[in-house]
Amino acid sequence: MSKPTLRRRSLAGLVLLSAMVFIPLSCADRGPSQEVKNLRAFAKMYGYVRFFHPSDEAAALDWDRFAIYGVERVRGAQTSEELGLVLAELFKPVAPTVRVHASGTDPGPLEPLTPSPEMKVVAWQHLGVFLPGRPNIYDSKRTARYEGRSAGSPPFGNVAQSLRAVDHRGRRFRFSAWVRAEVEGADNYAQLWARVDGPGGEVTFFENMQQRPIVSEEWQRYEIVGAIAEQAEMVLFGGILSGSGKAWLDDVVVEIEDADGGWSAVEIGNPGFESGTAGERPTIWAANGRGYEFLTIDDESHSGRQCVVIERIGADGPMNLFESYPSIGEAIERPLDAGLSARVPLALFSDATSTLPRADDAALDELSKALGSIDLESATAEEVSVRLGSVVIAWNVFQHFYPYFDVVDVDWDSQLTASLEEALGEVDTAGFHEALRRMVAALQDGHGSVYLEEIQPEGGLPFAVSMVEDRLVVVSDDHPDLRSGDILVSLDGVDAITVFNREMNLRSGSPQWRRAVAATQLGFGDEGEELSLGILRGDEQLDLVVKRQGPEQRRREPRPNEIEEFEDGVYYVDLTRADMDTIDQRLEEIAAAPAVVFDLRGYPRGNHRILSHLLNAPDTSKGWMRVPQIVYPDHVEPAGWDLHGWEMQPEEPHISGRVVFVTDARAISYAESVMGLVEGYGLGEIVGSPTAGTNGNVNPLELPGGYRITWTGMKVVKLDGSQHHLIGVLPTVPAERTVQGIREGRDEVLEVAIEVARGQPPVTS
Repeated sequence: MSKPTLRRRSLAGLVLLSAMVFIPLSCADRGPSQEVKNLRAFAKMYGYVRFFHPSDEAAALDWDRFAIYGVERVRGAQTSEELGLVLAELFKPVAPTVRVHASGTDPGPLEPLTPSPEMKVVAWQHLGVFLPGRPNIYDSKRTARYEGRSAGSPPFGNVAQSLRAVDHRGRRFRFSAWVRAEVEGADNYAQLWARVDGPGGEVTFFENMQQRPIVSEEWQRYEIVGAIAEQAEMVLFGGILSGSGKAWLDDVVVEIEDADGGWSAVEIGNPGFESGTAGERPTIWAANGRGYEFLTIDDESHSGRQCVVIERIGADGPMNLFESYPSIGEAIERPLDAGLSARVPLALFSDATSTLPRADDAALDELSKALGSIDLESATAEEVSVRLGSVVIAWNVFQHFYPYFDVVDVDWDSQLTASLEEALGEVDTAGFHEALRRMVAALQDGHGSVYLEEIQPEGGLPFAVSMVEDRLVVVSDDHPDLRSGDILVSLDGVDAITVFNREMNLRSGSPQWRRAVAATQLGFGDEGEELSLGILRGDEQLDLVVKRQGPEQRRREPRPNEIEEFEDGVYYVDLTRADMDTIDQRLEEIAAAPAVVFDLRGYPRGNHRILSHLLNAPDTSKGWMRVPQIVYPDHVEPAGWDLHGWEMQPEEPHISGRVVFVTDARAISYAESVMGLVEGYGLGEIVGSPTAGTNGNVNPLELPGGYRITWTGMKVVKLDGSQHHLIGVLPTVPAERTVQGIREGRDEVLEVAIEVARGQPPVTS
């Protein structure tokens, strides 16, 4: 990558900059090195201007390149005075009303602007935060502007659903639905869309019928055919009304191609919109879009009794994300570092052309040329400016938008210093990957992970290991050289507990989640590569060489069949293996059983609809998923929340027997949504240990150098509004496995669950 050329200017020339006033300091700061102070000051300024200063010039800037360019510009400043002048020059072309000044001094008044009646107020609104890349529920836009998720296009309303891809990898899928539309004008139409997501939010397939929009008033069947990649995790699909008008959707089908070229339908929730009440939002389906209404209706359907209609109900033109936004005259005054502070206006007037005052065209053109010389395609973390720029970007995203700073114990300001100092060190691509992992680990976010394709190992141990009684215990019994209950003591000559603790410390989230996931990540490396192990069996020390296996070949602890009936009529259903189609085939039996044990020690198979067969009344909890409405920086209290829930309806047949759920820390995210409703509505006893304590939609962040960070962008609470994050769903009947029980081939947690299901007092060791 070619580094930006830094043009030296005389101090006299810099002092003449009028856009940002700098007042010299009387004394120097003490603390980190001057270079780190410079970088800290730039980092904070970067976040305030990028995410909260609403000028058109700032909104159009390439902020990834600017982060790399800016860190190089400020690193060499020898004094706070010089740093202030460099910051002034850097931000003037995109933020002419921002002021940098010595802390404790008056930056001077802004030039008054007399508005005319046609002027509009432009200010940032963030619903979570929109980050370029993978589409999701989060959005960011300025008032009086088209942008954010709509990316300059008319707004849209969307109904969507998803299914896990793991059982369909390497095959094609076909998504179809019957659709009709009542629209007028070139920018108004209906669409189907489908997307396949891989690890870390990587999009491996996307199609939205952009080249064949739906405008016909007659019911017609439309389809999208795509490939499910070998690494795919989720298939997402839905229907859209773009712009104004109405769109009807019915008879949705998702099919997977068979080996012989035929197509077989897979189970999805409420495909014909027959479930739920007319005049209300469709059940199972997610629906979102400002200014749109989503209703199940009991007439005009293609087939059956009901369908769904999406209708534009807001005014034409750009719409605000929510009601609150800063007013003209509102500005933040924040310390940066090195004795400098910044005043950043949060609202600007705009005429028909642009926000006011306009930036200097020559200065903006000069900045654009400098940024254009930075080649992001070839950027790698071998270059210190790429590392530093990535830290600046990532730290600011979390500083302003991570929703859990009220419950996590972290000095995030000190983390900025630590991460910058690591990035300044002699670290390579892999070393910086680890440095980013340490930063994300500090957030205590179970969704927090760092991905880099070139160092993302796929091979793991060919047997399952769990941390039991502070020992790493083999819990699968299908490896020829191992027995359940063997103790793993070393990997390639390194103490296994040391390896485990190191992995735990690089993991983000609650202690129970880090403990669970660290055990599954032991020995990771290239698939097929050999790994030397030390095993303790009783008093006998064994040395063993195994080959790392890919995710499809890895073992798990033994369990009963995915659906199994015991001799006394009690049913067992493993929600981590049985999809809803499989469950539906035996639902009448399950509903009539005297008791059912649902196993959710892991991730569900798209089968949360089973809860509808447990509910005695409609699910009215529409506030446990909360997307923050953010208009001010530094994780201050949001202006409000967008509230979401599943709003499930009871369905027949009703499961009327005794119900027990088995769970542990491997239940994260979607699994905790299921368990949260079980806990909140008392749908059954909960046996085992706390769930992971991390829930909410992921919001991936792409960084220069090819790094991708996943993190949680919304706040999820329990149904009663109390804290879920880091706590999880707690068992009503605690139970743990023991080394002795594992050696005896017993699943003691499941045994306790079965005893509870049979109405017997559990026997605990």
